[in-house]
Amino acid sequence: MTRLFLFLLTVIIFSSCCRPEKDVASTYTLVSDRLPISWDEAVPLGNGMSGVLVWNKDGRLRLSLDRADLWDLRPMGNIGSEEWSFAWVYNQWKNDNYGVVQDKFDVPYEALPAPSKIPAAAVEFDVSALGEVAKVVLDYGRAICTIKWLSGAEMQIFVDATGGGGWYRFVNSGSMIPELIPPAYNREDNTGVNDMAPNSLSLLGYEPGRVVSARNHTEYIQAGWGGLEYCVSIAWKNSGDDCLGMWIIDRKDTCDDRRKFITASSPGRSRFNRALKNHTQWWDEFWSASSISVPDTVLMKQWYLDMYKFGSVARADAPPISLQAVWTADNGMLPPWKGDFHHDLKTELSYWPAYSSNHTDLAMGFTNWLWTHRDTFRRYTHDYFGCSGINVPGVSTLTGEPMGGWIQYSFGPTVSSWLAHHFYMQWRYTLDTVFL
Repeated sequence: MTRLFLFLLTVIIFSSCCRPEKDVASTYTLVSDRLPISWDEAVPLGNGMSGVLVWNKDGRLRLSLDRADLWDLRPMGNIGSEEWSFAWVYNQWKNDNYGVVQDKFDVPYEALPAPSKIPAAAVEFDVSALGEVAKVVLDYGRAICTIKWLSGAEMQIFVDATGGGGWYRFVNSGSMIPELIPPAYNREDNTGVNDMAPNSLSLLGYEPGRVVSARNHTEYIQAGWGGLEYCVSIAWKNSGDDCLGMWIIDRKDTCDDRRKFITASSPGRSRFNRALKNHTQWWDEFWSASSISVPDTVLMKQWYLDMYKFGSVARADAPPISLQAVWTADNGMLPPWKGDFHHDLKTELSYWPAYSSNHTDLAMGFTNWLWTHRDTFRRYTHDYFGCSGINVPGVSTLTGEPMGGWIQYSFGPTVSSWLAHHFYMQWRYTLDTVFL
C-alpha cells in the first residue's frame, strides 16, 4: 500500500510539472438520458459571479439563475446584545446554565429568515412539443451544457466565463419564448409552497417585484432589505428554427452591465459566437494551467470534475465560495444554512485545490475578501472576545458579519489560524512580494 501511494504521488507530481494538455478535460463529460428533476441535482454552470442550474421542473425546462452577491444583510438582533461576549458564555457554562446560551445565540439562527443568501429568478421554456430527451451532456472542458431531443432539436447553454451573464441557443426547435419566473418572495408568486413554512422565502417580507415585458425582452426588478435592488434581464431572438437568448443579473449599485445589456439586447448570431469564443478561450487557458495523469480513470475524472467546479465558482474579484456558491436553492425556500459562509472546510477546502493546480489567481478571491473585511473582523474580535487582534466569525454574511448558530463553531476562537494559512499558501506558491 505504501509503495502504491508513493507511486501515485510521484505520477501526480511529475504530471503537474509537464506541459498540460488543455483538451484532456473535454474527454471527461457527464452524460444523462434525462434532465434532472430537482434543483440540487441540476446541471451547474457558472463564472464566479453568476450561475445557472439546468433542470426539468414539472415538465418544463428550467434555468435557475443566481448571482453571488445577492444577500439580505439585515442584522441578527442577538448579535451585539449585552450578553453577547465570550466572558458571559463562559460564566453560564461555569454555573451549569448553558441552556440560556443556546436559547440566546443558537436558536435565532434557525428561527429568523435572515441574514441570508437569496436567489435571483428562473427562466422556463415549454419544451413539450420537442418530445423525449435523448441526451443531456455537461462538457466541462468547455463548460457548456447541451440538451438533445429525439426529435432532432438541440439546445446549448453557457455562462460567459469572461463575465456578464449567460447564453442559450435552440436549433431545430421552432420558436421558443422564455418565461421569467420570480422567486417565491410573496403569496402571489409562491406557487406550490406553503407560505407559512418555517423556511419559506416569503418570511423575508419582500413586496412583489416588477416584471416589465417588451417585444423579445423581459425584466424583473426586485427590492430587498436595506435598499437592495436587483434586476434580471433576458432578451431573445427567434429566427426560424434558430432561437438565441441571453440573460444578465445586476444590482442597482453596480448596474453598468445592465445598461450595456439593455443598449445591445438583440442576441444575434455574431454576438453569440463572439461570447462563445471568449468563453471557450477562458476555459482553454484554465485547463492549460495544469493537468494530472493517474492510472485510475475514476480518480482522474473526479479531479477534472472538481476543478471544473472550482473554475465555475471562483474569481479574484468575486465573493468567496459560499455553501451553495452561485447555485442557490430554487425550491421556494431559504437556502440550506442560509447559503452562508462556513469558515471551516466549507470555505477553506474549496480553495485548497488552487495552489497545486496553478490557479492562484482564482484563490485571490478568498484572501482579497478576508483582507477587505479585516476591520469588521477586528471589531468582532474586540466586541465578543474582549481583546485586540483579528478573528473571523465561523459563520458569516457576505460582508463578514457574524451570524450565530451553534456558537462553539460560529464564534470559535481558532478560525483565523486556519484562514491565515491561505495567505501563507498564496505567498508560498506565487512568491509575489507585492502580495507579501
